[in-house]
Amino acid sequence: MRPFRALVSNVEFFVSEQGNIRGPMRLEAVRREIGGGTLKDPLFRMEGCKRFLPGAAWDPLSDLFPSPSPPDAPEGTVAEALPRDLAKLDPQARDKLLWFVEDTDGVMGPVTGAFVVRGLMTGRIPISSGVSLVSVPGWIRGTAVFPAALEGATAIRKRPMSTFTCPYCLEPVMVGSTSCLMCGEFVGIAKPRLGLSRVAGLVGLGFAIVLAPLLGGALSVRGDGLRAGVEIPSANAASSPGGSASPGSSASAATSATSAPADPSANARVAPAPAVAKRLEGKVAAKIDVAADAEAAILLPQGHVAVARRAALDVVDPKSGVVMTSSREAQSARVIERVGGALYALGQTRIGALEPDTLRVLRWIEPRTQLLPGAAAAAAGLAIFPSAVDRSVLVVGTEHHVEIARFRFGGAIPSAVAVDAEGTWAVAGVADPRPRAYPDAIEVFAPLTPPSAQLVRRLSLGDPVASVAVKSGFAFVALGSSRIARVPLEGKGLLAPPDLSRDTCTDPVFVRAAPRTLVVGCRAGRALSLHAPATLTQDTRLELGSPVTALEISPAGDQALVVTGAPSPAVYVVDLATGEPVRVEVTDEVTSIRFGKDSGSATAFSARARRVWVLR
Repeated sequence: MRPFRALVSNVEFFVSEQGNIRGPMRLEAVRREIGGGTLKDPLFRMEGCKRFLPGAAWDPLSDLFPSPSPPDAPEGTVAEALPRDLAKLDPQARDKLLWFVEDTDGVMGPVTGAFVVRGLMTGRIPISSGVSLVSVPGWIRGTAVFPAALEGATAIRKRPMSTFTCPYCLEPVMVGSTSCLMCGEFVGIAKPRLGLSRVAGLVGLGFAIVLAPLLGGALSVRGDGLRAGVEIPSANAASSPGGSASPGSSASAATSATSAPADPSANARVAPAPAVAKRLEGKVAAKIDVAADAEAAILLPQGHVAVARRAALDVVDPKSGVVMTSSREAQSARVIERVGGALYALGQTRIGALEPDTLRVLRWIEPRTQLLPGAAAAAAGLAIFPSAVDRSVLVVGTEHHVEIARFRFGGAIPSAVAVDAEGTWAVAGVADPRPRAYPDAIEVFAPLTPPSAQLVRRLSLGDPVASVAVKSGFAFVALGSSRIARVPLEGKGLLAPPDLSRDTCTDPVFVRAAPRTLVVGCRAGRALSLHAPATLTQDTRLELGSPVTALEISPAGDQALVVTGAPSPAVYVVDLATGEPVRVEVTDEVTSIRFGKDSGSATAFSARARRVWVLR
């Protein structure tokens, strides 16, 4: 059973062992060597921390070492600064270190830096409290180590009203209002209500738009015929018996007779053939070297590549690898998510809604907490993002780019989330807030209904919850016991236990719901397993030889992109109808993969090699 942090961490460490320094090494590789006993008295550090520290001081590694004993409460003066070699800790490294906290109740911990920041900002931890870094003696003033908390605790400034434009009168409307104060129209996140008079007016306008070109064309043809001296007979007029036709009219009649089809139904409009869905062929279209601070990459609609860096967002031409434009509006973006036609850049404490072509920030969403990658229902116009720091799930309306709800689950920590295509049901895997707990339950809620107007349902599964998916009124849960369970969501009663449970590959970490298949990716099992949603029976098992580290389903739902890690890293395109894999010629160890707006393109990003691969 993997701890909760391993499901959400993606970091690299430098390892010092008896004077020998290696790295950077991926977290999985470090944990594997520690668990295998190959490292003797190692020390670790990561980017943003200049000092090597024991493994017990790092949150992603602490479960592999004995728990440290808390120090004595501080006596006398508390230091106002960290030691010199720790004075300039980057937020990314500081939040992954473990700290003891001293308050009026004594000493608690160890807790993560992110937990301390949140406590100082919300007042749960007093501003005057001291903190002590695990393995480093001495107490330091908490606000000196976490200065960002002072802004939220002591800064007093005007807070601008969040508004969006009324679609009827174009006047600003305050977020949260259901009606425009200027015109009185309904402007909620849901579809606007149309009265009977408005519906009748829209129908009449539609008929006018359709009939006007037809009437205009008919009158134009009749006028041309009269100007040419040719009579245009009415459709109801009978031919004159014994009447001699003029040469012009005879020629016109002969032409009409030869061009008229024998079958009257041939005059009907022929329906266009349905467009063939694009598919990924598994070929490399481009290879782009990116900056050292790159965090993620995604394809833009016009074919360019957006690269999220700590300092800026770059738009790169995949053919030449040249940075065409760079935007510093959304700095420190860690992830770029696509929701329908919108792009969202997830930063440290806020979300930027981006214009897809220029990456210009259209609107800021201010959750004031760090968010994890989430799930989206493009048809319903919403996206959901979990926050382990805030212990909540944020629901964003993508029509106006605003926060419409925030769900909390009694202090439980959410991780994996999923939502169905219609936005009816959402599911979050949650963990007990105790140290090193892992998700062992799911919370079921309706994201479009306010939290105060519904009963959020919880089901404890007993096993670690690695991943969740939602489709057609069911939640599909990948469990750490190498099983996959199906939970019915419909009905007005309490949440029912799983109605189906089947074995799958060992240590499942991903589950994705395609239209006709459930796709499960496993780490220890080093395989991809395809299941039938109706029975959960295993249709196909693909032995990949390495653990699955990333898995995405195409927008068309007929292909899967699969990434495997060491010892033989690779990228595969899998046809979900036949189960046939195609290995892509990518030579780097890939960190993340993303399909483009259609199913015919994708990007593979390697954090270690600092390279983006464009796939066709």
